[in-house]
Formats: sequence, structure tokens, C-alpha cells
Amino acid sequence: MKDKEFFKYNRKKLIVCVILTILVFLYGLLVTYNIVRISKYKNTVLPNSYVQEYAIGDYSYESLGEFLTFLNGLVNDKKLTFVVNGKEVSYKYSEIGLYLNTEKIIKEIELYQKDLGYTNKLKLLHDKNKKVYDYIFTYNSENLDLFLNRLKSDVDTARVDGHFVDDGTKVYYLKGVNAFSLDIDNARDIIVKTITDGIKDDTKIELTGSIEEAVNNDSYATVDTMVSTFTTEFNQYIYARAQNLYTALNYINGVVIEPGEEFSYYKYAGPFNKAGYVFYYEFVGNGVCQIATTTYNAALLGGLEITKRYPHAAKSLYVAGGLDATVASYSSGWYVDMAFKNTYEYPIYIKAYAHDGKATVEFWSNSNAKGGYEYTTESVQIGYRGYESYLNVWKDGEFVEKRFIARTWYIKDN
Repeated sequence: MKDKEFFKYNRKKLIVCVILTILVFLYGLLVTYNIVRISKYKNTVLPNSYVQEYAIGDYSYESLGEFLTFLNGLVNDKKLTFVVNGKEVSYKYSEIGLYLNTEKIIKEIELYQKDLGYTNKLKLLHDKNKKVYDYIFTYNSENLDLFLNRLKSDVDTARVDGHFVDDGTKVYYLKGVNAFSLDIDNARDIIVKTITDGIKDDTKIELTGSIEEAVNNDSYATVDTMVSTFTTEFNQYIYARAQNLYTALNYINGVVIEPGEEFSYYKYAGPFNKAGYVFYYEFVGNGVCQIATTTYNAALLGGLEITKRYPHAAKSLYVAGGLDATVASYSSGWYVDMAFKNTYEYPIYIKAYAHDGKATVEFWSNSNAKGGYEYTTESVQIGYRGYESYLNVWKDGEFVEKRFIARTWYIKDN
């Protein structure tokens, strides 16, 4: 009985030993298998490894170098964004002179895998999580300098002061643009540091430079409406006289009159022997009076205060009696002027031009400048050579008053 029990005991012990031996053998086989597997990756990239979005697992380092060289061609089409003077501009890596540092990327992979212990390497062989390596870039110094000069030409701006724009249908004030000059030396330092630190797909590089402030006048931005206009006709085929009209129009076109300021026609268009004027019959600048008259009537229709106005000796053919304004200049320095005062709270911009034998002067200001008032002129003959001129005043479409302007007596016939 005892022998039977002893036999059973030894049998169990033998089975356990056999099982343990098998387990040890299998474990040793597994270890050996894993060691062999791991040894394979001594010069090969571990599975689930990526350079950014590109898989590189199971590449030998030699073939990885070839792949990275190929990859460099694809990466060169990527773009790097710069923020300069408040704007974003983007350029291809190839334009900047960037390229993948193949040797450094491979070295980083080698060092990473070399420092991994057996267990971690074994884990990576079975782990489905990705190991992602960033791009490492270097640059060609000469190409980078060429790029910086190109970038400077692209982003630098000249100073443009605020100015009025006439687009043919509307006059408006365009705010000025500051001058900007890129600091190339600082830009190079920032770009090189960014390359060294590592470029990501969403990397944006902010570059600085010097700024020269543009001159602006905020009050000019209030000009948005044509508040009055007047047109007179002339014979454009009488070339000398027409030339004088064009010249006078050019001299007053673009003039800005500040609130409370007096506009002097002579200040801008005179004296009437300066550049552009020609002799017409016996007079220098003959014809400038027609532009003075056109301006005078535009001022009246704008409801502005007339401070100087003198009539011709004879009634003009291009305007109703009493609504003309003569001007003249003499070698002695004495001159006859037409002037008015800007009584608005806003600046006035004068637009003056001629087309198809018609001379036009427009006053542009703010839509609230006239306070809801509108004006028309009226000429009443009071004798053979006498006229009275009036200003009819309307407010919000309702007649307000007839305002006396002037009484004019001409001393001779046309």
C-alpha cells in the first residue's frame, strides 16, 4: 500500500518536472526568438515608427537614408508661414533654402533605439502605438540670404500719406499706409533658431522691422457727399482760351478747405501768367474768369459765405446776369480775387474738371454739412444793364426764404 502511494507521489513529481522543463524550454525558446527578432532591429527601424505622417518601420538605416532623400522632395513643397507687419505670407521650404537633415534624423532614431532596454524594445514590437519622429531641417546659408532679400522686397512698403481719391463717380479719403522695412539680420536669427528648435506643420514665424507712420487727417474721412456743383459751357475749339480754362481747373482741383478757412481763387489759380496759361488776344490767362464764376456759383449753391466777388464790365454769356465773378492779376502785384469762407463743420474738397466743352466745379463734404438746407440761385434784371441776384433757401424740401446776394451794374455791352 505504501509502495503504491510512493509510486503515485513520484509520478506526480515527475509530471511536474516535465511540465516545468517544457515551460522553461518554451520560455527559453521565446526569449531566444525575441532576442533574434530584436537583434534584427540593430540596424533597422522598429515597427510602427514614423517620420511625421510617413511610415519608416522595418527600413534599414541605409534604405531609410534613401527614403528620406526622396521624402525631401515631397517636403520641399510644404509651406512655412511668416507673420510680417500684421500680414501672413507663405513660401515653400525649397524657396527658403530648407531641406531635411537626413543624417541627423537617422542619428536620432539610432540613439533612441539604442537607449531602449530589452523589455521596452520587446514592448514596441507588439505595441500598436506609433512612435513619431519630427522633421529635422537644415538650411543652405546662401539660399536663405537670397530668400530674405526676396522676402524684404515682398513685405516692405513705402509710406503713402492719406489722400483723396476720385474714382470717377465718388470722392473719398483713403487712409495712408505706414512704411515698413524688414530687419533682415533679425529675421535670419529668428528663422535659424526656429529651424534649430524644430519646424511643425503649424509653425508660424513672426518677423519684425521698422515702421514709419503715415500722415493722416481723420477729419478728411468725413467727406462722403457732393454738396454742390455748377457747370458752364465753353467753346473747346478756341484752343488758347480753352487751354486757360483747363489750366485754372487743374490748379483748383483737389484743393481742401478746412472749416472756417477762406478759399482764395487767386491763391491757387493765380497769378494768371504762371505755368500753363497762354495769351488769348491781348490778355494773359483770358478765360480764367469763367472758372472763377463756376466756382462762385458752386459756393452759392453750397450755402457758403461769399467774402469777395467782383462783376465783369459786361454781362458774361455763360451765366445769368449778376452771377458772374471776375478775377485778374497785374505785374504790379495787384490782383482782383474771388473768395468764400467754409462755414461748414467739415472740410470741403474741390473737384474741378472739363469734358466736351463743359467746365464743372464740384464741392464735396459731409452729408450733414448743409444741415438739410438746399439752395438755388435766381437772376432778376432791373434795368438795361442791371441785375439783382438772390439765393432761394429750402429746408427739408420746404421753402424758407429768398436771400439777397448782390446788385450788379454792367458798364458796357458784350
